[in-house]
Amino acid sequence: MKGETDVKRTLCLLLLAALLCCGCARRDLAPALSESPPVQQSEPPQEQPAVSEPESEPPQEQPAAQDEPQDWRLILVNAAHPLPEDFTVELAMTPYGYEVDKRIVEPLVTMIDAAAADGVSLLPCYGYRTLEQSAQLFEKQVNRQLALGLDQEAALEEAKHWVAPPGTSDHHTGLALDIVTPEHQVLDHAFAQTPAAQWMAQHSAQYGFVIRFPEDKQEITGITYEPWHLRYVGEEHAAVMKEENLCLEEYWQRLYGEDAA
Repeated sequence: MKGETDVKRTLCLLLLAALLCCGCARRDLAPALSESPPVQQSEPPQEQPAVSEPESEPPQEQPAAQDEPQDWRLILVNAAHPLPEDFTVELAMTPYGYEVDKRIVEPLVTMIDAAAADGVSLLPCYGYRTLEQSAQLFEKQVNRQLALGLDQEAALEEAKHWVAPPGTSDHHTGLALDIVTPEHQVLDHAFAQTPAAQWMAQHSAQYGFVIRFPEDKQEITGITYEPWHLRYVGEEHAAVMKEENLCLEEYWQRLYGEDAA
């Protein structure tokens, strides 16, 4: 019995020793687990700031196209459009004794020769006019109206219908001529009945000339009908003006969009 008791005691001691060793092992293992570096958790990806696209520049406004210079043949001189202060013209003497813009000598001679071939004599009696000449002619016309019994103010207004005041005459351009005929050399409305006036009204546009102050445009031009007064505008412009029955003021306003009268 004693031997059996010793065996049991020995087994108990061994069991107790084993339990003690196991507890130590657990205590030694715990610190090791607790000191393990924590698992690095991946940070959520940083939201990248949106890259601002460079703003597209607004389309540059194209500069307005420069207006084309006005055709020298269409220069407009009247009461509303006085002769520009810087206006110059290169004059040339015609075979008929009057100066005009040198660029219209050839078409003028061609027209007069064509009329002669048709049996009509055209006789230029005025061309380029200076400011001083316009002043003299205007004063003469005012005096004529005074002699007819008009007062000074009325005489001035009436004179403007017959002679343009200085600086407003179509003759200043060098592109205008007064043309009569040997058989009728008076600047009056009776000239309209002559073969010369009728030939010019029908054919002058072929050579670049128009009747500057037509009978049915007096309210627009402000000048009394002058069948003897031709104005060079160039063949292509003259053709349109004749075809559409336009005076220079009307045609000029159509082209340039400005009030011409």
